[in-house]
Amino acid sequence: MKIKKLLLGTMAVSMAFGAVGCGSTSTSSNASADSKDKGKVYELKVSTTQTETSMIYQGLKAAADAVAEKTDGGVKISIYPSGQLGTEEDMIDQALQGMGIAVLTDAGRLSSYVNDIGIFNMAYFVDNYEDGCKVMETETFKGWDTELVDAGIRTLSYNFYDGARSFMGPKAYNTPADLKGVVVRTPGANPYVESITALGATPYNLPWSEVYNSIQTKAIDACEVQNTSAVSSAIYEVCDVVSKTEHINLFNMVICGESWFKKLPTEYQDILMEEFFTAGYDNAQEVIAAQADLEATLVEKGMEIVDVDLEAFKTAAEVAYEKLGWTELREKVYTEAGLN
Repeated sequence: MKIKKLLLGTMAVSMAFGAVGCGSTSTSSNASADSKDKGKVYELKVSTTQTETSMIYQGLKAAADAVAEKTDGGVKISIYPSGQLGTEEDMIDQALQGMGIAVLTDAGRLSSYVNDIGIFNMAYFVDNYEDGCKVMETETFKGWDTELVDAGIRTLSYNFYDGARSFMGPKAYNTPADLKGVVVRTPGANPYVESITALGATPYNLPWSEVYNSIQTKAIDACEVQNTSAVSSAIYEVCDVVSKTEHINLFNMVICGESWFKKLPTEYQDILMEEFFTAGYDNAQEVIAAQADLEATLVEKGMEIVDVDLEAFKTAAEVAYEKLGWTELREKVYTEAGLN
């Protein structure tokens, strides 16, 4: 509760100065619609690859319900799970074109628009949710947020969280050497590809919706995924072992197009960002609290959870930072966040 009180206490300042992070929101655009347009209903479709039974879907639904209540129905948000609307990349493109589309995505994919933000999805960049929140409060991270707005992307929330990703497959991967020749699904963005390569595996870009069948038919060997998605997608039916590398702490962002966002009355902009922040933080606490139960479910469903040589994996990950030119950037961010 201590960190939540601290972060919530910064929200008023954040709205004024444009800070971003787990406990703050970006300032709303000054070029918003006139207040006389408040009688209009603004519709926003939120696209996610998460299933309807996932924990993050429930967090998105909570945000949608709160926004509808606070705007008296002025902003109507519909959630489309399981990639119903299309791939994340396609949805981001549509958002940039000004359509009423929001996307649950991550820093890896946003690195196509602001390169350095991709470091947030690198292997072993942060160890937990609290450290990720500290990074989001740095001036460097706030600068990336400004660059995203300049690129036409408005981030409604950075602080949704889905837990740490580990390798899941037919056998244990205790060291990076055990992953040699193992084809592992990744989302495809450079931070993921280089991280998984450095950790010893062969990355293969594939939509999450196709992973279950691809492992079942042996088109790929394994995946790297967080417990929440492993349970909601029944990945335990095609994977036998969780190798607990916990190499990426998966923060999720809800983004929409800046051109659509600017059409909203200022009051609606503020409500949208405040409620997605609140829902993101509260949902993250539920995800964190659920980890032991999720692991128990995986074991109950027949999976074995094994510890790995964590230091060997962390050492191997260094190669990815060097290849992408982010070794010095990581140290700079750590210094700003007090993580050194």
